[in-house]
Amino acid sequence: MADPIQPCNCSPHMNICCCGPQNGIDVIQPACQTLPDGSVVNNPAYSVQTSTSFWTYKFITDCDQPTRGISGIGIPVCESIQSDSVTVFEKVDGCGNFVSVPFILIKNDPNFGIAPTGYQWLKIESRDRYDKGVCVEYRIQITGNYPTDIQPIIIRAHNNVLTFDCGCFLVPRCNPTGELSVTKTCGHILTDNQVALNYEVNVSNTGNAPLDNVQYLDTIFISPILGIGTITVNPPTLNVNTSVPGKITISGNLGTINPGETVVITYLVPITTIPSARRYITNNTATATAAGTMDMATCSTNLSAVQVRVDKCCRISDTNSASFTFTISNVGDSPDTFVNVRDHLSIPAGVTVRFTSFGGCTATFEPGGTPVPLNSDITGPITISIACDNLPVHSTGSSSRTVSFSVVSSTAFDTSIINNAVSSVVLSDPDSAIFLGAGQLPVEADIDVSLNAICAQPCS
Repeated sequence: MADPIQPCNCSPHMNICCCGPQNGIDVIQPACQTLPDGSVVNNPAYSVQTSTSFWTYKFITDCDQPTRGISGIGIPVCESIQSDSVTVFEKVDGCGNFVSVPFILIKNDPNFGIAPTGYQWLKIESRDRYDKGVCVEYRIQITGNYPTDIQPIIIRAHNNVLTFDCGCFLVPRCNPTGELSVTKTCGHILTDNQVALNYEVNVSNTGNAPLDNVQYLDTIFISPILGIGTITVNPPTLNVNTSVPGKITISGNLGTINPGETVVITYLVPITTIPSARRYITNNTATATAAGTMDMATCSTNLSAVQVRVDKCCRISDTNSASFTFTISNVGDSPDTFVNVRDHLSIPAGVTVRFTSFGGCTATFEPGGTPVPLNSDITGPITISIACDNLPVHSTGSSSRTVSFSVVSSTAFDTSIINNAVSSVVLSDPDSAIFLGAGQLPVEADIDVSLNAICAQPCS
């Protein structure tokens, strides 16, 4: 920081920084400076009474013929300094007292380029107030105190841009400040058809000063019809409030976060009850605040709950051609999904059939798993397993598969029954959604075989 104001002895004269001349121009930072009240003090200096810091620089131009007068001056100052907190005073040798002159603060100047990292240019233009053979002194008055740093000063003299980098010019750099950064991820964990929402929030101090008393608040908006179990939060010092239906708040004091430090916050929200099939969207916003800094992060997670219905029917197209059809339909507001279906078809003793299609599914004999051939005579008793995987079921639609066959002969004296039953429906990807079931299984259809084949559950 700039030292507090204290008297400075100008004799013998001392400089903090005195660069060698370039093109007849030199830049000097004297050890003493004159304040508005006429007192001679250290340079730079900070007035505790007025909360003002003072920084003085001198610019000397000789009278040589090739020397060009100063057109503009660029002094690096803290990038957070605002124009309304700065006053620039100019004093030309032999021309009286300091007078206020215009200036601008600019990050990227067409002559000086981009200011050093963390700085901006305090740019002063001479505007023909002086040319050469002169010593000009600038006193910069800034509200607040700032640490000192060493940076070069740049001069523009007509078309020449001169950098005075002597490694000793003291300029005001930014005070160390903490800065909060919040990042967040959210999702859900689905195991054995049980689901829990999971969150991870990283609260970091990306600044260069400690942040005290960091306050944290996360608000989760969740469907009020969902049942919520015991919420696990880490660190456990954070408070959990579920008193408002459809709203979970997690809040508390994170204490002090040092520069470069990250506080990791996690919580797990078990969902115990899902009353209906639909897509549930959970939104939330996490906010961290401390003195002078704040950041937030939002995320959302989609939780799908799926329920389907199974229908089974049969059809006789002539005296010996038959088929079984099952249909899987979405229930309620179920989102799009894919299901795996297991269907079983039993051929009784004495009945011979010939399969013409399995509807794109895979058919195998039980037991053993040998594929069932098409267009071949198969005589019971035999059980066939039919597997239909990754059947798409649209949110407003259904998916059907048909097994077609012909009854070749029957040696049974009494009526025989060909039975077809859907025994299992599961999600193709169990981790994609909560499955609320497919109703009461098995769902069956029978065809009676006597002198003629008769469908007991005809398709409409």
